[in-house]
Amino acid sequence: MNAQAVNSANRIASVAALGEARIDHGALLVALLGVTMLMGVGRAEGTWSGSIGATNNYIYRGISQTYNGAALQLGGNYQSAFGWFAGTWGSNVDPYPGGGRTFEELDFYGGLIRPLGSDFTVKGTYTHYAYLQDPRPSRYSYDEVALSVAYSDLVAATISYQPNYTSYSDLGFASRRPAAAYELTGRWPLRFGISATAGAGYYDLHHLFGVGYWAGDVGLAYVYGRLTLNVSRFFADTTVATLYEDASANGTWAIAAAWRF
Repeated sequence: MNAQAVNSANRIASVAALGEARIDHGALLVALLGVTMLMGVGRAEGTWSGSIGATNNYIYRGISQTYNGAALQLGGNYQSAFGWFAGTWGSNVDPYPGGGRTFEELDFYGGLIRPLGSDFTVKGTYTHYAYLQDPRPSRYSYDEVALSVAYSDLVAATISYQPNYTSYSDLGFASRRPAAAYELTGRWPLRFGISATAGAGYYDLHHLFGVGYWAGDVGLAYVYGRLTLNVSRFFADTTVATLYEDASANGTWAIAAAWRF
């Protein structure tokens, strides 16, 4: 997700061609409609927010989730005055070469964020990753628990654990096995609403395939009112290509835009 995620291939023209991509958004839009309708309810008790965005390549943890294709992404979130939060986020995905098997990822999350002194915060999050209209014969939905510590909205360190992760790779098929991720992200404000961004992580798949891998990204983010634009270059070690071939994001440029409301 994103999470955090933080999000993400080769040319700006791919975003312009988004309307031509083969994306079945019906189930995704229906699933998110209820959250969007709630945006106008209960504002006095907390903060509601939402986003709609597009990217020429949805990249997550060093792997293209759309096989270098475009994605439309929607989200809704509620943040209470007491620190707890809940929401949902969705995107089309297409992990297979050649396209034609597009379906939807829909993430449901909730958690608690608390201050640690004046500059630090700690956040615990549970996320369920679901896949709608998934043509794959096995069940790929999984759960994740994560703990993050952030400094002044500039640097965040996250440890996450997935107890029931399923994946198919060139090293075989692994179902409902534990995996873990260790990530560090940062943002450095520059001028005129522009910030430099960077992230790196180690992803432990030893219980699935006997390997782990490193991945990361560097980029720029521009914020103008409710609009956020991102351009990022992604990196991944050779293990990702060994596992997922052309879905590796190593050396990939990605452009994303999001409107928040």
